[in-house]
Amino acid sequence: MSEQTCEILVSGIVQGIGYRPFVYNLAVELGVKGNVMNLGDAGVRIIAQANKEILQRFIVLLEERKPLLCIYESFDVQWEKSQPKLNAFEIAKSSTEKKGLGFSYLPPDISICDKCLNEIDSDDSRRADYPFNSCVDCGPRYTVIEKLPYDRPNTVMQEFPFCDECYIDYTNSKDRRFHAQTTCCTKCGPVYTLYNSNGDEISFADQKKLAKFVASEIEKGKIVAVKGIGGTHLACSTMIDDTLLQLREAKGKRKFKPFAIMAKNIPSIEEFATINSYEEEQLTSFRRPIMLLQRSKNYNLSEWVAPGLHNIGVMLPYAGIHYMILKEMSEPTMVMTSANPSNFPMYIENSEIIENLPYVDYFLLHNRTIFQRNDDSVIRINHIGGQLSQKFLRRSRGWVPEPLLSHLDVGHQTLLGIGAEMHLIPSLMKGSKIIPSQHIGTVTLLETYENMLKAIEHLLKLNDANVDAIAYDMHPQYLTTTSISEIADLFGAKELVQFQHHEAHIASVALENRIEPNEEIIGVALDGTGYGRDGKIWGGEIFVGPVYNLRRVGHLEEFALPGGDVAVKYPLRSLISLLTHTYSSDEIISITSNLQKYLPKGIDEIHFILNQLEKGTYSTSQITTSTGRFLDSVSVFLDICGEQTYEGEPAIRLEGCGMDLSDDNGIPKTVIPYEKTGKEYILKISEIFPQIIAFKKNYSVSQISYATQQALGQSLGGIANEIKEETGISKVLVSGGVSLNSIIIDEIAKTINTRNNKIYTNEKVSPGDGGISVGQVYLLALNNQRNF
Repeated sequence: MSEQTCEILVSGIVQGIGYRPFVYNLAVELGVKGNVMNLGDAGVRIIAQANKEILQRFIVLLEERKPLLCIYESFDVQWEKSQPKLNAFEIAKSSTEKKGLGFSYLPPDISICDKCLNEIDSDDSRRADYPFNSCVDCGPRYTVIEKLPYDRPNTVMQEFPFCDECYIDYTNSKDRRFHAQTTCCTKCGPVYTLYNSNGDEISFADQKKLAKFVASEIEKGKIVAVKGIGGTHLACSTMIDDTLLQLREAKGKRKFKPFAIMAKNIPSIEEFATINSYEEEQLTSFRRPIMLLQRSKNYNLSEWVAPGLHNIGVMLPYAGIHYMILKEMSEPTMVMTSANPSNFPMYIENSEIIENLPYVDYFLLHNRTIFQRNDDSVIRINHIGGQLSQKFLRRSRGWVPEPLLSHLDVGHQTLLGIGAEMHLIPSLMKGSKIIPSQHIGTVTLLETYENMLKAIEHLLKLNDANVDAIAYDMHPQYLTTTSISEIADLFGAKELVQFQHHEAHIASVALENRIEPNEEIIGVALDGTGYGRDGKIWGGEIFVGPVYNLRRVGHLEEFALPGGDVAVKYPLRSLISLLTHTYSSDEIISITSNLQKYLPKGIDEIHFILNQLEKGTYSTSQITTSTGRFLDSVSVFLDICGEQTYEGEPAIRLEGCGMDLSDDNGIPKTVIPYEKTGKEYILKISEIFPQIIAFKKNYSVSQISYATQQALGQSLGGIANEIKEETGISKVLVSGGVSLNSIIIDEIAKTINTRNNKIYTNEKVSPGDGGISVGQVYLLALNNQRNF
């Protein structure tokens, strides 16, 4: 049978996962001649020569046996009419050639695999007790890549030339390190070094003794800065109150904000938290996110790990050094919280780590460059209408830079959604791919702003792209808004388009769920802050229309925010404002007398607030329909939380207070009425407070907490049902940070499901502001392509 030749061009996740070694070994097995080559846009080209039957089998097996992390976006086979006879199959030198495959499709940072862990634990392995052990199936990717194609000289590993033995592994087609770009060992790779609080090096005979010392010091109550894959953590005991309080004091704005912890394994987690099979699957996946888990009744860690909360953020080890430290500890867990202060970029340079953390007892630092910061991802699982739903609080390490796929193709244009201000994650779009960056944080500081620009610049450089147009938020005071001309000049963008905050939230859901642009939907956006089209602060909005032209048809009852942002920190201010809708000043003073402790100036401040509200001395931008501020008001009214020490705290603790009451037993029947005024539905949230006062006599705080959140969800679902009946619209999309609240979102879904409606939510990006850039860039694409 005569030999034939074909060219196979593939895109997707095909670089950085051992794809070329896989193709090589398959070709050798089948007797196929030719070559496989990385391309400059992260695609791969295969030239294959054999008889047609073998080639067809080769093509089938490329799909059936592909590596675990491989995802084909396109797989194009072209049969060649004639080709010189080839004598062998080889891995060709990577090319900078680009095949117009759109954005590069690179793998995220991958947790260490079991085979590499076994080598670390094996005395017979030359990589025994070596924390940087990795292979073609695991290890850092995005944080080490400088440019494409993905080859060692284009990564930070260029600083560590192969030793003879590692080079043999790298070139051996039968070895799992065949063309594994991060391959190294104790002779040629990076190493950890321990420094004391003065920055002086502490010498150890090997990395095992170093890890054993660190483990011992953690259990003694010491705080250790640990440089990892994408940044630096602070590690300490989860059992010692004094250490945790010391860490909270040293970190400044961490009075009550929860710390993430790392546990040895699943049985260790089961000692203090409940875990279902889906949560276990995520925790043990190669992505290794922080998972928010319900505390169990047997919770045995310090209360100061996550004070006042019903859940706790837990992750499993994902780097060799994590396993080595935990292996030496008798305690099954350790705190692993970001070393940087809130809103600052993660520390990645050894000098800045030592300089900026004077309260740390030890510094465990390595000498491998972190080319891109990449924080831990955070996930929770919500029950929504009887179904489990994954929710991102933060999408970063383990996912970035994987793209989302849109049903809209913008061709060769490159679009940028910059995001809002908090939890910023910019997104780029080209062709049908949208790439959200790693988590940047809240952009109010110059350092974080510059980190945002570097992250965008890196993604553009990887993809050899220039920005054509930018989507940004309407809020006039966000740094991303005031600096938008500078951002446009930096990236060469010619077009700038503003989009309303909550409309972008809804658009992100539409993109995820591939809802046709012209289809009319009902959108429910629930969050804390978003600049409205009328200059007021929105946050409890109901929309109708196609996603590119939403009409506001409902919202929470408006109320003033006395002092603006001060009312966010002290929610009693918002509560007083809401109470004025029903009660006189004297009645409010009586009702809130036991809550004056939550204001710096006590009763005098209450009098001042009432006087200001009576005079109406507040601006348009201090009028809000915020769901977050309403929940904060309920939280302080029930004496659950009266001061916000971290974002969302009062509302988060309100949710936690009601989480154990998930059935109807003993829950008071609470109603938040709504009315239609003209063409708008108004949710009369102020009418909940007389009910709460009446319920306090016979019900617990937990029962009232659950009932209030349940009533809010039911009323929102009820409005959606009425709109559905009036318009015939069937799809309801819900987004915004408050939609993370499991009680509210579940009640919306259950209310709608009673009438056979499905609820659409975010699962691939955060429903909070971390996902808003995806909505922005999608709206920008729709704005530029109205020929659907």
